[in-house]
Amino acid sequence: MTARRILSVVAAAVLLAAALYVWYVRGFGLAPQPVSTSDLRWEVKAPLPHPRTEVAAALWRGRIAVIGGIDGLLRTTGTVQIYDPVADTWVVGPPLPRGVHHAMAAGFSDRVYLIGGLTGIRFAPATGVYVFNGTWREAAELPEPLGAGGIAVLDERIHVVSGVGRGGNVAAHYAYDPAAARWERRAVLPLARDHLALASFQGRLYAIGGRLGGKTSRNTVRVDIYDPGRDAWTAGPRLGHARSGHAAVAIEGRILIVGGEEPGGTIGTVEAFEGDRWTVVTRMPSPRHGLGAVALGATVYTLSGGKRPGFSMSGANEALILLGPTP
Repeated sequence: MTARRILSVVAAAVLLAAALYVWYVRGFGLAPQPVSTSDLRWEVKAPLPHPRTEVAAALWRGRIAVIGGIDGLLRTTGTVQIYDPVADTWVVGPPLPRGVHHAMAAGFSDRVYLIGGLTGIRFAPATGVYVFNGTWREAAELPEPLGAGGIAVLDERIHVVSGVGRGGNVAAHYAYDPAAARWERRAVLPLARDHLALASFQGRLYAIGGRLGGKTSRNTVRVDIYDPGRDAWTAGPRLGHARSGHAAVAIEGRILIVGGEEPGGTIGTVEAFEGDRWTVVTRMPSPRHGLGAVALGATVYTLSGGKRPGFSMSGANEALILLGPTP
């Protein structure tokens, strides 16, 4: 093969790789599809300046911090971007002391707590805990490494439930007391899984969906409910659609779950828990997994995440606005 022919083949391969990157990883060609109902409306907001996936997100003083994740070059990042919903603008915040993806974040008492996560291309679980209040500081580490778990605030404690540990899925359940700066062990989740979502709702914790052994082919519809008074879990109403890599928020008398992935693609249906059952209430304009979701007032902001299953990312920022009467 001549040198010219070799260069032509290499150039063609580079162009093909670039096209695949733009199409699959960055999700180009997947335009938002407007969806609305009588009591729900989606709005497209200012996108993240630096697209990524497997982020953590939390409310901070009326703004939303999107933290860490994986960037377009497969790098673990410590990037922090802060969104102002009123101005619909972004600013860059102080970076994490150490980059992390699949971390868990919660807003509590005007601070953001960033807990655990996975690091590097080996997805090694971490124990680090960082607190943000304009700057980052370290706090008491997790009792064991944990990433891709669920997080929620209940009774002045930040609960972290299940996820990926050193040897695979762990059922661990820890509660962090910010006032005492210490961790407490709580009843473990009955079924260990990863990429689940956790919501605090009506004095209980809801561990929703997830996958077994890191495989989307083993997504689950399982929901477990934690009663802090008894320190015990019970089985709850099952999801209508097995999913993992989704996010959950409690808002206006209901739990909403958004996004997720399965072997065939990303999941666009939004399910709501009201009363004693899950129902589909709308569909995301841009279905994504590895996203963050934050409730503020009567609006749920869905941020970043991949538009295609596996390694993909976006800067999508779409807001679901609740318009009608709520329970």
